Amino acid sequence: MLSKRWANEPRWMRATSVALILLLAWGGLQHLLDFLIAGWAPYAYAPDWLAAYWSALLLLDPLGAVLIARRHRAGLLLAPTILLTDAAANGYAIYVLELGGPLAPIGQGVVTVLAVITAALTPRMLDSDRLPI
Repeated sequence: MLSKRWANEPRWMRATSVALILLLAWGGLQHLLDFLIAGWAPYAYAPDWLAAYWSALLLLDPLGAVLIARRHRAGLLLAPTILLTDAAANGYAIYVLELGGPLAPIGQGVVTVLAVITAALTPRMLDSDRLPI
């Protein structure tokens, strides 16, 4: 899953990278399923800007996963950006627009926790001066 470029990094860094890759791949798969089930406008119930953001995640999630696997700084910067903005967008949808079912706040809470953890670990991971741009 990880390129050989990660081989000399500490175990925690490799494990975190694998977790981020799996998390982003899962997110991308969820958005792909939304498109396969609902067609080209799977988020028609949401405001246009929110639907566009969620649709963009169909490409951004896998892009982040691939960049991390290939050990690019851009992937390590993209992951917390995706997760933090997704947590905010989901929070807006749930608490302001009142979209989602009764379990939606739990999922949004999980995404928020993962976003905060990712944002906290990213500076340490970027500290490796051997990471390509």
